[in-house]
Amino acid sequence: MKTAYATIKGIEVMRALRKGQASAFYYGDPLGEMRLVSRVFEM
Repeated sequence: MKTAYATIKGIEVMRALRKGQASAFYYGDPLGEMRLVSRVFEM
């Protein structure tokens, strides 16, 4: 169940990044994208 949750969460994050919905969080910086993904998955 944990794997399915992570997969769905990853798909949602990638979709938001592609649509530009997450641009407020990473300010167009590639490292900011990495920080956003890290926050979502709490790595």
